[in-house]
Amino acid sequence: MNFNPDDIRTLAETVWEVTLAVPLTVDTSGQSSARGRSTVGSIQITGAWNGAVLLDCSTEVARKAAAAMFSSWPDSVSMQDMQDAVAELVNIMGGNLKSLLPEKCYLSLPSVVEGGDYSARVPGSRVVNREEFSCDGHRVTITILERLGEDKRAA
Repeated sequence: MNFNPDDIRTLAETVWEVTLAVPLTVDTSGQSSARGRSTVGSIQITGAWNGAVLLDCSTEVARKAAAAMFSSWPDSVSMQDMQDAVAELVNIMGGNLKSLLPEKCYLSLPSVVEGGDYSARVPGSRVVNREEFSCDGHRVTITILERLGEDKRAA
């Protein structure tokens, strides 16, 4: 199942505005900050549709999100605060995307990784949507993966 890119963009922008009171804009220029250290939150969706949502953002965005979410100064948030904020954002995104699915589905608990030299992937899946955003000039990427059935994995 492919999601409408406009729905993903609107959903992400709304989540950012309502949850963080921070603007998130679609990045069609590729001018947001280059990849460095980042935080990736992921959540699995299972049931009538199986897949995952990945929220990949720069450490600066994770810090800004944690500060907004926990009403603190950016320089006073901990790594755990940043991970918790990204986990909550991907959980909200996953829940809203789940509501777009035609049948009953379930969300896993979110998981978060942070660092500068790693790759995050969901084996046995394919990318169905990837949307690039900018938050104050820093990169945010939302990727939706669909789990492949046994017949598609063998092909």
